[in-house]
Amino acid sequence: MKTFSLLLLVVSPLFIAVNARSNIRDAPSTTVDIQDGQTGVLMVVPPRPTETGTKRIPDADHPFIAPGPNDMRGPCPGMNTLANHGYISRNGITSFEEIIIGAAEAFNIDRDMGVGMASLNLLARGNAFVNKISIGGVSPLVPPLPGQIDGPETRGIAAHGRGEGDASMTRSDIHIGNSRNFNQTLWDEDLEILAKFGADGPDGPATVFNLETLIELKRQNLESDQLLDPEFAIPIRRLNLVFGTTKQATKRIMTSFFMNQTFPENWFRAASPVLGGSIPGEIAAALPQWVPGHNDENGVFVADPPAPAPFNISSGCAAYWDNFANAVPGSLANVTGIFKQNVDMLTGLLFNASGCSEPVAPAGPTNV
Repeated sequence: MKTFSLLLLVVSPLFIAVNARSNIRDAPSTTVDIQDGQTGVLMVVPPRPTETGTKRIPDADHPFIAPGPNDMRGPCPGMNTLANHGYISRNGITSFEEIIIGAAEAFNIDRDMGVGMASLNLLARGNAFVNKISIGGVSPLVPPLPGQIDGPETRGIAAHGRGEGDASMTRSDIHIGNSRNFNQTLWDEDLEILAKFGADGPDGPATVFNLETLIELKRQNLESDQLLDPEFAIPIRRLNLVFGTTKQATKRIMTSFFMNQTFPENWFRAASPVLGGSIPGEIAAALPQWVPGHNDENGVFVADPPAPAPFNISSGCAAYWDNFANAVPGSLANVTGIFKQNVDMLTGLLFNASGCSEPVAPAGPTNV
């Protein structure tokens, strides 16, 4: 039986849809720029794919190969799966363009959504001068930013705080466990909720992760971690994460992605490009008590201050402000040459997608 489904794995904890406007350059100028011994690589938004229908994934050119001891893997099952099948570099060191193209090919993620995902990744946890990022931790293949303006290492998307955060379905909070690797205990708890709330499907009764199941999963993740993690925090950029499904996502499919980090057998990508959906908003509406916030020194959950005007007009605009105020290092505001061209392009793409009336310059802390 063919199972047409798409699991919207958070290919990064910085997953955001982007509608690129015409004032963002699609073709780079050609310059040579060497800073701190590194040669700059000018980024470019890839063209939209011409083939956007459903097809079986993986194909013969993308077999599963388990990562080697020096390959980078991190907390995102979707990104790990792309690397394990070679839709992005198998060593786990990828680029702006490769993320967009790989996500489009394997998951049929719309080009603009891929642009947003890759832009935030590169700004927050990559080296936007040489156009490299680790999907896991620190790698010698991704040098520190020129002048070490964000510390002596480029830490990759596994580093806690800017994107990677608390209340994951399958990873522990960093302050109480391993935030990078799959946690079987958490997954077993998720499956208990599925058995109680899940819908019936082709694999049997209570095997489909429907909306009710996702609501209860998120409720459990938030409540449990808030009690167990004294430093629990869920800023709006984290609370706004996309984690949902289109059509059917079954226990078999989810287990393949989350546990094995490989495409399931007889799996087909979405029939049309994916640009998000209504599920995150429906989950938020069902859990109104969960607002952006953090535990205080007594372990009591307190709400974060709202985003300042004019960024308080929507949750998306507030998340945009939060990312640039707290996750994108402020040292990127003063770079030069190709570095500046890349940063300007990435920040411009994200502003155009934000729905906000004013842009925010990078202002987050450095070396964190």
